[in-house]
Amino acid sequence: MGTASNVTHIDEYRRRDSEAVILQDLVDDISARTFLFLRDEAAAAGVPIPSVIAEHLLGIALVVESVEGTESAKALLAAVNERLGIEV
Repeated sequence: MGTASNVTHIDEYRRRDSEAVILQDLVDDISARTFLFLRDEAAAAGVPIPSVIAEHLLGIALVVESVEGTESAKALLAAVNERLGIEV
């Protein structure tokens, strides 16, 4: 009986881990499609893509700030800086 309980627990753990991977795949896909949209729209308008990406990132940070507060926005920007290897 105890073994069956442990097997179920391990199975649930693996399923939860699998769900996290699937969620990350979905997030990555949405992010990639968003980038492609921004790139294509910038190209169609003759606007430099770095300018569009910078404005989009700023907009996201401002939305996060208005919804979740300044500390959350700062944490988001700090995470971006960390991923880019930028020390603030």
